[in-house]
Amino acid sequence: MRFVFSPDPVWNWLEDKGIIAQMEQASGGCHIQRFESEDEFAFFAGGHADIVSTGSYETPVLESEAHVQTVTIGKYNMAKDIVVVAADKPWNSFGDLPKGCKVGEESFTGSSIVWQALAKDLDNRTLAQNSDDLQMALADFDVGPGLVLKGDLCAATTSIYDSLTLLKDGKVKGLYDNKSASQLYAENYAPGHEGMNSNNFVVLKSWYDDHPNEVAFFLKVWQRGLDEWANNKDAILKAYPDDFGYKNADELAYLENWYTTQFDEFVDSVYLDQDWINGEAKVVDLLKGANLVSQDQPQPIHVCIDPSSGDQTCSIPSSA
Repeated sequence: MRFVFSPDPVWNWLEDKGIIAQMEQASGGCHIQRFESEDEFAFFAGGHADIVSTGSYETPVLESEAHVQTVTIGKYNMAKDIVVVAADKPWNSFGDLPKGCKVGEESFTGSSIVWQALAKDLDNRTLAQNSDDLQMALADFDVGPGLVLKGDLCAATTSIYDSLTLLKDGKVKGLYDNKSASQLYAENYAPGHEGMNSNNFVVLKSWYDDHPNEVAFFLKVWQRGLDEWANNKDAILKAYPDDFGYKNADELAYLENWYTTQFDEFVDSVYLDQDWINGEAKVVDLLKGANLVSQDQPQPIHVCIDPSSGDQTCSIPSSA
């Protein structure tokens, strides 16, 4: 099976420890051919991969724009992005940002979709290109925080990895008390829910229907990855400084504390169940409320796969 994924430390750990090779050998024929790309959506949409990692807020847009039907088979990461502003500014939410200011976004798709929806629903602010309220400006995650300090942007969407140094040094702060998009979603729309996700595993329905054994094997590999993260978090953090964005022991300690006290985006289980699917389905309603998808956009299909047998035990909505 062909799998496209951006650089990922847990995958690297599974490869470097020989775990994937061992699991493939034991499977009697399954093999994951992994392609590394930051533009996973384009790679998948171009027909170059069978399985893609994409966010719960991206999949409806993928279906709408590419005119395809997908199946979400598993989950991996919650949305960890935060929005930073200069620490000396009295701004704590989108509602506080001055009208007309520029907000850095890595692209006009991806994570910007959910921040547009949250800005509208939580604070009635319009975050969009050429908006006279809050204007989106292109700025990569790694440069956005610096542009905030220079005053070129009033705020920037970024990751903990890309803003680590400036956060640690107290030069920038995250809106909503450093809360990620996922934390805000759970607090406001689905209390107790482990989501909204920036990385789910998604396939075309046509491929899903013909490859049940591959789906079952793929999920077993990623459950092993999540188990490795849970049991070897400190070792994985130390093994891949480039993936986590730290440059010295102080920054590593700050990141370790962040994962302990602020937010850990890795979910416990790759497998979906009906309660989780229903909680995550509210993402599409949030997008509709901000007019980011059409009002008749259907919920993407999500399936429950039994970890032991590999059989499908639920499909929401029905995939018949």
